[in-house]
Amino acid sequence: MNKNIAPVRISAKDYAYQEIKRRILNCEYKPNQPLAEEELAKELKISRTPLREAMQRLELEELVVRQTNGRLKVAPVSAQEVRELFLVRSMLEGIIAAEAAEKCTEQDVRQLSYFAHMIKETAQEGDMEAVSQFGSQFHTQLYEVSQNKTAVKILRQLNDHIMRYRRLAHFIDTKETSFEHEVILDFIAKKDKKSAESMMKKHVLNAMEKAVTALEQSEDTINESEY
Repeated sequence: MNKNIAPVRISAKDYAYQEIKRRILNCEYKPNQPLAEEELAKELKISRTPLREAMQRLELEELVVRQTNGRLKVAPVSAQEVRELFLVRSMLEGIIAAEAAEKCTEQDVRQLSYFAHMIKETAQEGDMEAVSQFGSQFHTQLYEVSQNKTAVKILRQLNDHIMRYRRLAHFIDTKETSFEHEVILDFIAKKDKKSAESMMKKHVLNAMEKAVTALEQSEDTINESEY
């Protein structure tokens, strides 16, 4: 390893964008929470110009919204948005699963088997953080195997928003649906495109129902919080 290689430096606007986005997706910044530019600039130790550029980018991604008074806040959440996001995701993930079934190798199946096993193990242990991590790795591996760049690009945009709902609904019991990854993988390993697609859609829509239920139990409190 070359010790003389300098660490990669990123611009102030990229740093601000990545850090604020991380806090929103992890729900460190709550839905509807005001975002004061002056306070953020001081906290992140950057000037107002790169911060504004970062906020404009987040606004385009609809993670931040501009109020009628011109001030910014974290985007609100709703059960309707959950349904829309997960419905579109189910269709795209179904396409990914079908194409992965067609193109997967034995090595791909082994890698996916490891992730599926860890999802089940960590779900049984009640480690939701680990379940989320291994679940993301399972789907990311499928993205790579499918080689469908367009579907993957759209999914990555959707998944930023979906992650917020996973965090807000962190108490969802995933033990019931964790086995679904193994069923999906079994169809993929058998190169059964139709069944892999159908099971993947069912898997995503099951997750949608759980997210909607969890969100509806707390939506009024979340969206009506005063700051």
